[in-house]
Amino acid sequence: MSQADLAAMAGTLPGLDLTLVEADSAGLDQLPRPWRPIAAETDPQTRLTAALNLWNAPFLDALPQFAAALQSRFADVRACRVDGESALLYLAEHPDGHLLSWIGLDPAGFVKPRFWEHIPEPLQTFLRQVHAGFTSGGTTAFGPMHPRHMQTLAELAGEPDGLADWDEEQDIASTRLLLLTSNDGMVNYCVSPDVKPAELAIVFQGDIDPVHYGTALDRLLMRRLER
Repeated sequence: MSQADLAAMAGTLPGLDLTLVEADSAGLDQLPRPWRPIAAETDPQTRLTAALNLWNAPFLDALPQFAAALQSRFADVRACRVDGESALLYLAEHPDGHLLSWIGLDPAGFVKPRFWEHIPEPLQTFLRQVHAGFTSGGTTAFGPMHPRHMQTLAELAGEPDGLADWDEEQDIASTRLLLLTSNDGMVNYCVSPDVKPAELAIVFQGDIDPVHYGTALDRLLMRRLER
């Protein structure tokens, strides 16, 4: 691989340290066993297919647009270490030509977050068995973040017991909205025991909009591909 290609991959991970793992890499045995054939494979399409075969079908079914994009818009998956942690780097080209990536982290690092029972079952399976976090542009946005990073909106604001102004006005308390992901801006996608099963609470400027988790995540992931 050229230094330019490696630099382009690293450029999709601002502030994170990237090391590729290949067949002759010392870190090969640190990868999850199902990922080692991906690291050893030389054909990009075969690597991509092997990685997608690890995904649980019910979760992919909930993301119809992004599932199709994974097959048609993504060009490669590379096994790597990101900040010293095993990951698969999913690579796609934006319509304007620049490279995009998603980091799929090792499920061995999974920890059970608060309100776990309110995360839809297909997403639970994905986080436990496929990737304990699948994000783009960093570690918390454009896909479900690693459960160790999930905090309530109250905790994120530095007031873990609740935001007084928020809790007086909103139907769902700040202590009962657990951030699952965001658009890397002002829109937060939250798990809550106070929305229907299979829904996420989309929070924007104080408004709370419950949306089916698949619809919400599918739109968010596609927006990243197109922004």
